[in-house]
Parts: sequence; structure tokens; C-alpha cells
Amino acid sequence: MNNNTNNNIPSYAEFTNNYIRGFFGPFRFLSNMYKVSPGVWLDELLYPTTENAYQAAKWPIEKRHQFLTISPYEAKQLGKIAPGFKAKQWDKKKYPLMFELVKQKFTNDLQLREMLILTEDLILEEKNAWGDSYWGTDLEGMGENNLGKILMLVRSHVRDLTKKESDFKENYIKFKNKQ
Repeated sequence: MNNNTNNNIPSYAEFTNNYIRGFFGPFRFLSNMYKVSPGVWLDELLYPTTENAYQAAKWPIEKRHQFLTISPYEAKQLGKIAPGFKAKQWDKKKYPLMFELVKQKFTNDLQLREMLILTEDLILEEKNAWGDSYWGTDLEGMGENNLGKILMLVRSHVRDLTKKESDFKENYIKFKNKQ
């Protein structure tokens, strides 16, 4: 899967001074389908995308290895047929799981971290045509946009983390120079 060659930007995707609506083109990195280097960890397995890890979490641990080598689109389909899937239990854990996976994606990959920080204070909206109004919004902008909200929370987290790392390096250099 090549992350950088998605020239099919739907007409509903928008970029303004205030918003990024739809994670396509130059904003594809915001998508859960975007391949992460080195990947995201879940239960001691390293998945290529947050989507793969998220969908694998619906399956029994001993069957999750199948999500390691498939595309995120295949993972999404496989997640729909998870054996013994219990929607009520899943609904309680899906948001915190997604938060942790997205946080890991942007904390561990320094290039993605910087790209997320560069979205500054833009509102991030996972506008989509596939009807996902829990993680995003529909074409009329209706929906909970939970992925967008998580991305904005993680952006604040990595911005703070980057500042702390920078401050630490600066103080360390000052300390070393005094010796």
C-alpha cells in the first residue's frame, strides 16, 4: 500500500483556514488507513495501521495475527465478521481503544507527529461518504466526529510532548556546557 499516491480526492473533502474535512490527499496521514512506521502495538502484536489494530481487537487474541499482513480495507471487512462479537461490550471500549491507537501512531512516528502539529488549531473532521457518523460526519456534516476529536486531543498531547522534549534537550545542553 502506498500512502502517498491517493490522487482520488472526493469533491466533498475540504481544506479551509478553519477546517480539514475528509482525510484525503495531503491529509491522508490523518486516516486510520495510513500505514505507520514502524506500526502500532496491540497485545504484543505490531500492526501496520491503526485500522488493522482496531479491527483485530474485535477478534480473539489467538486469531489476530491474520491482521498483520492484510490491507486496512481488508481488515475493516474482516472486523465485520469477528466471531463472538458483542456490540454492547465493544461500544464501551471502542473509543478508549481508538484513542490509545491514534496516540501511539502520532507519538511514536516523529514525522507523523510533526505533520499533525502542523495542522495547528484547524478543526479536523472525518467527513465521509460511507455513512460512518460515529467516527466521522456524513456529507451534510452530521455526526459525532469522534476520530476528529481524538486527533485534536492527540495533537494537543504531542504538541506538549514535543515542547517537553525540546525543553529537556535545551536544559541538558546547558548542563553539559557547564561541566
